[in-house]
Amino acid sequence: MTTDDPEIIKTLREEERLGRLHSHTSEEQKAPISEEDQNDPLESIFTILRHRLEDDVKTIDLGDPSEKYRIIFENSAIAIMLTDENERIVHWNKATEQLLGMSREDLMMKPVKFLYPQEEWKKIRSENIRQKGIHHHLETKMIRKDSNVLDVDISLSVLKDHIGNVIGSIGIVKDISTNKQMEKAARASGEVFKQLYEKAPVPYHTLSPDGTITNVNEKWSKTFGYSKEEVIGNPIFYYIHSDEQQVAESAFKEKINSKKPYTDGHERTYITKNGEARVFVINDFLSMNESGVVTSIQSTMEDITERKKIEEELRKAHYWLEKKVQERTVELSKQNTLLKKKINEYKRTVGELHIELEKLQKSQKKTEQQNTKLKKLDHIKSNFLNITSHELRTSMATIKGYVEILLMKSLGPINYEQKQGLDVILKNTNRLDQLIQDILDVSRLESGTMKFIPEQTNVEKLIEDAKGTMQTAADNRQIKITKEIDQELPELNIDQERIKQAIINLLNNAIMFSPDGSTVSIRVNKEPDDVLFEIQDFGRGIPKNKQKKIFDIFHQVESGIDRTFGDIGLGLIISRGIVLAHGGKIWIESENDKGNIFRFTLPIKPTQDRDGKFKEMDIF
Repeated sequence: MTTDDPEIIKTLREEERLGRLHSHTSEEQKAPISEEDQNDPLESIFTILRHRLEDDVKTIDLGDPSEKYRIIFENSAIAIMLTDENERIVHWNKATEQLLGMSREDLMMKPVKFLYPQEEWKKIRSENIRQKGIHHHLETKMIRKDSNVLDVDISLSVLKDHIGNVIGSIGIVKDISTNKQMEKAARASGEVFKQLYEKAPVPYHTLSPDGTITNVNEKWSKTFGYSKEEVIGNPIFYYIHSDEQQVAESAFKEKINSKKPYTDGHERTYITKNGEARVFVINDFLSMNESGVVTSIQSTMEDITERKKIEEELRKAHYWLEKKVQERTVELSKQNTLLKKKINEYKRTVGELHIELEKLQKSQKKTEQQNTKLKKLDHIKSNFLNITSHELRTSMATIKGYVEILLMKSLGPINYEQKQGLDVILKNTNRLDQLIQDILDVSRLESGTMKFIPEQTNVEKLIEDAKGTMQTAADNRQIKITKEIDQELPELNIDQERIKQAIINLLNNAIMFSPDGSTVSIRVNKEPDDVLFEIQDFGRGIPKNKQKKIFDIFHQVESGIDRTFGDIGLGLIISRGIVLAHGGKIWIESENDKGNIFRFTLPIKPTQDRDGKFKEMDIF
């Protein structure tokens, strides 16, 4: 025993040596220590802690018991503190310093009450723990050295000597700040979900397992013309077209029995309050209890009535066009047969060959005239696209400007529903503007008129700019964008904006088809002659038989999924054209259920006569 030991350590050692030390429950359990260990100031503490920690270490063999409890005390992930009879801190473990952000000098002999906000200390005192002897799982707050306040769970045990005098206490402290934050977030999430349900831009309804309506959102009521009170309690089949009711009921029962959490969209015709028949695509989500019993069905509805009308018109036009093509094919086939016959006849004599040659020359001239006409038509098409896009953009700029003025309430106040509507208009205006730009880019790629302005470019900064552009879209779906960039990358002589456009298109594609909460990775590495770019997602893989067509214009792997996200297949063809124009290559690797990796290369050595080679390429 040294003169520098805190008084409680001296008292604990002496009491423990005599076998008289006990905590609030240790009257029947003595914890004597040997005299050869009495000079170690930690031995008494470990003896006291032994009975609290014994149950957790029965399967751990660390040799000497004192050493075992020393290791547990020092390396415990939970903070443990020891105070004397005056409630001053005299010993603690590493976890305590980490939890409170304090050093030995900060903690030694510090009155424990200064670790708590004043109101929290009053609450602890009101528990009369010294009289009770013990208190488990007291939730309170503690103050770190940096003044931040933590939510903690504390278990306290009072220490007494052999005659019952309080000589200190032991506190075990667990940080529960994360749990508290999660509880708060869960409460907020419930309110957000309710608002999303009610204010969703598409109709929602909730059904019981027998098909009875238990709730509908505002869009549902507006679409069908009924109030909530009018429909809640009625079977959903009342509102389905009579020709489809029987099939709908059978399909619903089969769906409940299958207990699949989600069923793919199916078309169904409904009748509104005013008697109008409208076609919807229905997606059902089943909720089940722990026993696997279906408790409710959440259904979203997409109104495709107008689309069905357009599809019917397109079907008729397609049928007519096919008929005309077949007629013309037959006619051309007959003409071709006749031409071959004549050629064989003309070969009989030189004179006939001259006649045929003259015909071929005439045909060639006609072809040249047709090519000239086609070039003029192509020029007219380009002018039409430029003029049309200019006029459309001018109109959209006006619409966008007025929408932004209305959103800023410069023309007067707007309510919540109006603001939602204006946000939808603004979003779709921006989307239409981007679509026009994509169409123009495709036209320029097709005609070989897209201009490229090469400059020395830092690849890492280029990637960061593209990542920043798409960060908001990723955040909206809790998707994390990571990047791994080779630190020895050379600068590339490329059109910086066009390559960034290609990367953004690929990032947008990856985010669009990734599940919420997943990751999209960007990797860039130096190859012997090229720089390799990789963009990987973990969404649904693209089948091998469709990977070669993924860069075809307007191609979509699964139209139903693509339509959900509003994509018409221009981004990938534009990216391909830009990469090929820079002398690079672009391809995709994909496995089912493991996502997709889009890869493209750019040559380290600048491409000579980029514009000339680009005009000679067949981008499509």
